[in-house]
Amino acid sequence: MKYLFNSKATLALLTLLVCLGANAEDQARENPLATPKDKPNILFIAFDDLRPLIGAYGEPDPITPNLDAFANEAVRFDRSYVTYPLCNPSRASMLTGVRFDLQGDNWKDNKHPKLIAKQDTWPGVFKDNGYWTATKGKLYHGKVPKGDKSSWDIAGGGGKTKDGEAKVLKRIVEIGGRADQIQIYKDKGAGPGSLMYASIDAPDNFLKDGQVAESVIDYIKNKRDKTKPFMIVSGFSKPHMPWVAPKKYFDMYPEDAGTIADFPKGAKEAFDMAKYKSKTRDHGWNEGVDDKTAKKLIRGYMASTTYADAQMGKVIQALKDEGLYDNTIIIVWGDHGYHLTDHGLWRKNTPFHISLRSPLMIKTPNSKGGTVISELVQNIDIYPTLLDLAGIDIPKGIKLHGKSLVPLLHKNTKHGEEVEWENIAHTSAKGSHGVVTDKYRFTVMADGSRELYDLEQDPGEWNNLANESKYKKLIQGLESKMSQVVWNKP
Repeated sequence: MKYLFNSKATLALLTLLVCLGANAEDQARENPLATPKDKPNILFIAFDDLRPLIGAYGEPDPITPNLDAFANEAVRFDRSYVTYPLCNPSRASMLTGVRFDLQGDNWKDNKHPKLIAKQDTWPGVFKDNGYWTATKGKLYHGKVPKGDKSSWDIAGGGGKTKDGEAKVLKRIVEIGGRADQIQIYKDKGAGPGSLMYASIDAPDNFLKDGQVAESVIDYIKNKRDKTKPFMIVSGFSKPHMPWVAPKKYFDMYPEDAGTIADFPKGAKEAFDMAKYKSKTRDHGWNEGVDDKTAKKLIRGYMASTTYADAQMGKVIQALKDEGLYDNTIIIVWGDHGYHLTDHGLWRKNTPFHISLRSPLMIKTPNSKGGTVISELVQNIDIYPTLLDLAGIDIPKGIKLHGKSLVPLLHKNTKHGEEVEWENIAHTSAKGSHGVVTDKYRFTVMADGSRELYDLEQDPGEWNNLANESKYKKLIQGLESKMSQVVWNKP
């Protein structure tokens, strides 16, 4: 058959195709990880209460081979912070892109479903954009809220085993910690975060995180819709209290493996514990446990970390088995920092730097493995970063408090350029508001007092500079920046 073409129409069509090709080329150059026809797969791995106490962040005691190996292939953010160092608001901020401070009347909304309902979460945006989505374990604070279940093709819960149920108690071969907390664990299961450890004579999949890993592997290998890109979340509940893990992970550490945090002479007697008062801190320095018990508790935290690390390794291996690893974007994140005897405290929800800082590592097909980013970033940056990596526009009506990390991910690659970045993180914790900068941590406490620490000269935060006159102008500038920040609403 013979075809006739109108020359003007043909020229117009060719011009259009050239423009479309140029636009696609420009888009690929701007974000080489996203193309209109080939959306990347996403794996998001969350850990609960994992501070950067891992080899990848320069701490030698914990045994975390999978996290360390991943860091060698990913971009590691050395100064990643959360807006609020507590599981519920931190996870809500990460999922919605909104800062939550939970101060004053905002405590009325201190229920995870209410926080999540502030605006559409990024899992829902991925599903709306053609992704097959599935989650298992702890991504939210507890199970998937009813209002966000539509974001998932599979809205999986946690594992089937409860930490302190009868079948677990029967398998305990070693247990220790504060006696009253152990009793709470035995009476109520995990209780309110019992300060204790327990070694269990059982395989990995006897406990929740092992069960979560098995489910996620099943998603990757069998259950997903292979006609669509996937966005899968694997949420591990360890190393959250109580520190319960299979015996083989405890056996990796000597009995005295835990290292107690350093503190200056006289600090213990001078420290104002009342300023950080709570039901757990009323027992005093290190919640009343002696140094020998404290070391064993830290060993329990590290054993739980090693157990969770091993489950992550199984999930990563499943990607490799399926030939998906190289082309899957993987984000590894911890929901806040942790004290572990720093300043005589065990847990989180304080304005201290060690409570606010969390691990964050991202691997993309184009990232330069082993890169360390020193710029300050936050959990609210994850939402825009994920959309940017997938080439998804921010939906109309969504207002994000963070910014995409893609420019930082690319700055050390062939696509990279110098990045202008404001090195400031806005934070809140238990009645306080503050900021972290490249050099300082400044906080206005609940009682109106000020704290200013030079993180370069005083990384342990023992010497409060806020009352020295030479820092008055610096403090005024930081307070001015704090006054301009939006909290609790998009």
